[in-house]
Amino acid sequence: MVRGEERMDIRAMYRAGVSISEIHRRTGRDRKTIRKIVREPEDAASSRVTDRRRPSKLDPYRDYILKRMGEGVLNAVRICREIRAMGYTGGLTILRDFMRPHRPALKAKVTVRYETEPGRQGQVDVGHFAYLDADGAQRKLWLVTFTLSYSRMLYAEYVRAENQIELLAAMRRAFEYLGGVPREVLSDNTSCLVLRPGSGDRPTEWQPEYLDFAAHYGFVARACRPGRARTKGKVERPIRYVRQSFWPVQFTDLEDLNRQLRQWLEAVANVRIHATTGEQPVSRWKKEKLLSLNPRPFVIARVEPRRVSHDCLVSWNGSKYSVPWTLAGREVVVRELESGALLVEHDGRVVARHRVLPSRGRVLDPVHYRGIPLTGGNRPGRALGRQVYVEVQTRPLELYDRLAEVTPND
Repeated sequence: MVRGEERMDIRAMYRAGVSISEIHRRTGRDRKTIRKIVREPEDAASSRVTDRRRPSKLDPYRDYILKRMGEGVLNAVRICREIRAMGYTGGLTILRDFMRPHRPALKAKVTVRYETEPGRQGQVDVGHFAYLDADGAQRKLWLVTFTLSYSRMLYAEYVRAENQIELLAAMRRAFEYLGGVPREVLSDNTSCLVLRPGSGDRPTEWQPEYLDFAAHYGFVARACRPGRARTKGKVERPIRYVRQSFWPVQFTDLEDLNRQLRQWLEAVANVRIHATTGEQPVSRWKKEKLLSLNPRPFVIARVEPRRVSHDCLVSWNGSKYSVPWTLAGREVVVRELESGALLVEHDGRVVARHRVLPSRGRVLDPVHYRGIPLTGGNRPGRALGRQVYVEVQTRPLELYDRLAEVTPND
């Protein structure tokens, strides 16, 4: 029989929008029993609660806690911070005890943890975050995280796309935020940085631009083994930590979102007592032995060859951009700059300039289509035929009169 506080919790979960099947999975109670509890009159339910149950400081906040858990916020420290702002004066332990039976089950994975000395290593990773825009459409942002392996000092930044320019620019800002560069940077085998993953005796083949970036700042690029992304768990864990302790939030634009994230980094993430080290990341950060930051910022650009289609367009990041019609079928060089400019070059000169689209689309410049011949073209090496008028022989009129046997006096 379901009694007292558990009965109240089931009704509170149901009011918060948790389905009967999910309540069954969380509590282990039979679905019929759960339906009976949630359908019974409120006065009947309250009469079942014995007066012997001691009131809890958490009681006024139960519905709010379940609502936040239903929204995907499962971090007890974060929820405790929120309800304390609402007036809660209790402890964290009683909150964790309340949240425990309502959490979704997690599959445990075993990972061998290793530690690194100060200044040796930093780890970078990217995770995607879905959100609803102002019109209610679901869209996606990417979070770049960079963690110093010794101190766990964290830098994080949301970007609009998962590409090489966005990732390298975020890493450059991470070095500036952390005040230096570790001797090596560990990443996964993302195509933004890696051309071909290493295997056995074959080394990793890196993107040339990333090697230039690493040489400019003086670090060694390293990649985790394919299929073993958990070897860089100091970064994989911060992405989950951001999801639990910071996300979801309301924001007006990307600048506002990153402003809130920076405040969270400085007020929460980097000043908390880290569960593994037992110290604040900001305190251990002072012991890091980082390489000096190159005072000249690395200029980030992505350059690739492209062939112009017969409709005078080049493809870039899933979008189409026009070029002069005389280059149809020819090979050009496309250069995307960090500023968002897109340059198309041919024979060493710029033939088209565009702004990179934030999402897939098509950009057409009417100037690029001026002067296109109205008649169809001709394949090289094939001669043209020609239509001519029939030649008619000129004869005197007397000839036709004789043939008709007509005399002039007639």
